Amino acid sequence: MRIKLNDRVAYVTSKLRELGFINITLVSYRPGLSGFDGYYKLRAIKRQYRVFISELIIQGQVVKYSYTLLYNDEIVLRYDNAPHHQHIETSPHHKHVYDQIKPLYDYSIDSFIKEIRNLIESASLS
Repeated sequence: MRIKLNDRVAYVTSKLRELGFINITLVSYRPGLSGFDGYYKLRAIKRQYRVFISELIIQGQVVKYSYTLLYNDEIVLRYDNAPHHQHIETSPHHKHVYDQIKPLYDYSIDSFIKEIRNLIESASLS
């Protein structure tokens, strides 16, 4: 399924709002020549939580991404596909859980949002 850049930004913003993030800022937005290409970066804040989402979309597909959750300025969770952890079986897709690097089988934004929800609801970050 091909996605349009502006639809993707709206979708991700709505998912963050569902989690209770109300201070959501579009930090960068660079559309390409078609509606199916471009780059964006979002920042969202909820109390002591901060989320940073960035995606590069080419021909309607997310080709580069970084999704980060911070709690009190400490990186708790990050999904990304930077090709620097070749030893991970799902390379280049991987996740950082605190200081551990782990395989990332479902690297969708929905999986990241679900994991954030579970962390916040379980109060494991309080």
